[in-house]
Amino acid sequence: MSKNNLKQQAYQMIREKIMNCEYPPGILLNENMLLNAVPGSRTPIRDALGRLEQEKLVTILPKKGILVAGLSVRDLQAVYETRLQLEPYAVLHYGNTLPESFYMEYYEKFSHITDHGPAAAHYSIDDSYHMSIIQATENPYFIHMYEQIHLQTHRARILAAQITDIRLKDSKKEHLEILIPCLKKDWEAAAQKMHDHLLNSQTSVFRELSPSYIAL
Repeated sequence: MSKNNLKQQAYQMIREKIMNCEYPPGILLNENMLLNAVPGSRTPIRDALGRLEQEKLVTILPKKGILVAGLSVRDLQAVYETRLQLEPYAVLHYGNTLPESFYMEYYEKFSHITDHGPAAAHYSIDDSYHMSIIQATENPYFIHMYEQIHLQTHRARILAAQITDIRLKDSKKEHLEILIPCLKKDWEAAAQKMHDHLLNSQTSVFRELSPSYIAL
């Protein structure tokens, strides 16, 4: 495998472990720990850590280790403030650019998610749906912004779901409530349902997250 491929592989593996909270917020990692978890030598791992630090997912502390970024109240409030402005807007103004088959496909997908099934299956469909809505804007600034805030949203909901699966059941219902007016081409109602869904998600995250994972 080429050096570039090793660097990319190390980056993707460590990033995924952080996003899925295998490396939870606030944990202190070290290079030896990462060498045991990620194929390759120190060089691609160090390159990966440099990229992850730029994304604000880790902080490299000289002679101490690698600190996985915490989740702060301020950051999460900013994330949801952005989502509440961006996603209902995208539905209202660009929802009509996606074909009816798109909405039918996701209505079927969300309908068939079992209430007590694996969280990862729900998140995969959830992520794909929300990203598709943002990509429908064809606005590179919107898309880049969403990709960045998704990092924090994903970690927060993973940690919240470790405490309870009630939110997964409610989220499924809310997505179906968004999709119904989309199928009826009632974009104002769909945008309002998206707004309501994001508010509920925000409330759940702040209610369910342990104080050990979230800081002021």
